[in-house]
Amino acid sequence: MRYSMLVYITQMSGTLLEAARYLCAAPEDGLRAELLENGRQMLAQIRAVLEGHRADLRSEAPLAGLAELETLWERGGPELEARLEQFARELPGQAAYQVRAVFFAELGEKWDAMESVYEYMRDDPRFDPVVVRTPVGRVVERDGRQEQEIIYRDFLTPMGVPSLGYEQYDIEADCPELAFISQPYESCTLEQFWPENIAKHTRLVYLPYFAPFSNYETAREALCEMPVYRHAWKTIGSSEKHYQYYRRYSANRGANMLVTGVPKWDPTVRLIDHPAELPEAWHSAVMGRKAILWNTFYDYNGSSLLYFDDIYSWFQAHDDCALIWRPHPMMGTVTKLYYPEQYYKRFCECISLIDHAPNMVVDRESSYQAAFSWSIAQISDLSSMMFQYLLLDKPVLYIKTDGRGKVNQSFFIDDCWMARANHAADIERFLERASQGIDDTAQIRKLVRQRDIPLADGFCGERVCESLWTFLHKEDNMICG
Repeated sequence: MRYSMLVYITQMSGTLLEAARYLCAAPEDGLRAELLENGRQMLAQIRAVLEGHRADLRSEAPLAGLAELETLWERGGPELEARLEQFARELPGQAAYQVRAVFFAELGEKWDAMESVYEYMRDDPRFDPVVVRTPVGRVVERDGRQEQEIIYRDFLTPMGVPSLGYEQYDIEADCPELAFISQPYESCTLEQFWPENIAKHTRLVYLPYFAPFSNYETAREALCEMPVYRHAWKTIGSSEKHYQYYRRYSANRGANMLVTGVPKWDPTVRLIDHPAELPEAWHSAVMGRKAILWNTFYDYNGSSLLYFDDIYSWFQAHDDCALIWRPHPMMGTVTKLYYPEQYYKRFCECISLIDHAPNMVVDRESSYQAAFSWSIAQISDLSSMMFQYLLLDKPVLYIKTDGRGKVNQSFFIDDCWMARANHAADIERFLERASQGIDDTAQIRKLVRQRDIPLADGFCGERVCESLWTFLHKEDNMICG
């Protein structure tokens, strides 16, 4: 039985209880006759639902109790009220039911934001999850013309996740009890998947696709002020500091945030004990070498690609080391759309140089997990990937660029857990030390993990599911079954 159906008949039983109280005091007139007839119809509807879901009943007790209520309804009296109250109170515990949840999933690179929540619901008989693939696009205006590139592919089947195409799913017809999104940007999403439109049909839950941190200039908008935060029934928070920040700047003063830790952390934490396999295409370049991950921002103009020649030359001179370059998944698309003449050719040249180097690879995997597992350190533009990497207890270098914001300490005790680079020499110095196993920030990283992100324990998805289950029942005045 669907949870919403159980709520429907349970609340109808409560309505009957209110009607019974009026019935006891109603005179023998048209109003009493109307109350009696309305009650008969509601009892008949409850019977139809129970008999239609007989296989979900744990015993025949609900049907037996309903038969007694049908008899008592005609007589009225205090016994009717007592039995109706008991029937409504006990009904949730007398039927097996499920909460239907739909996951609107986009790029494979974002699936980790939903993965542990989906897996917990998949394995828990209380939930009935369905995954729907949705396209993601980017529209830009250049020279008076709009251009758009749509990315829509089935990345889930190779990962063993069954899913539906977005044209195969109708949220209005399905009426799920919960819907999850991790894409807050309406400009990248079809209108039907905008938060306000999903929220018309169900309770919307926002699972951040990046590890929340307030270390850039547009943090307030991205973390507190976008439409998703107004329309979401619940948005998932990473820590108490995240909540306090959200409470300060969000329109509803934090009322819809659940602090469970973000599920995006779970797959990374699990890599500590269960590393990802090395992709076959990487074997010759990475196996037996000390690999370092280079993560670059999607906007070429604001990325650390200006240091490409320096980084490339360093790895050319250090054959015992390997470079894993992971451009942002949208970097090629954005560069082609915004800078076709200025930067795109250069971007393609960089890709080609890495592809043909014996100790370098371009990470084209949908997930970053292999790059995280097989690297000993990360160099990066300002990105949530730095904070995600923090969970692995490996050194991080933040490469400052003019196109990104300034790091501050809103969510973390101290930002000294990562090294800094202002020039090519700083990057080369970090690469040398990392390749030699020198780790200057190990102790501060440990302190930051313990004090600022204690919920990054691999169980965020479980806490999300259990919290949502509890809040659903509390809001609907249901006893958790």
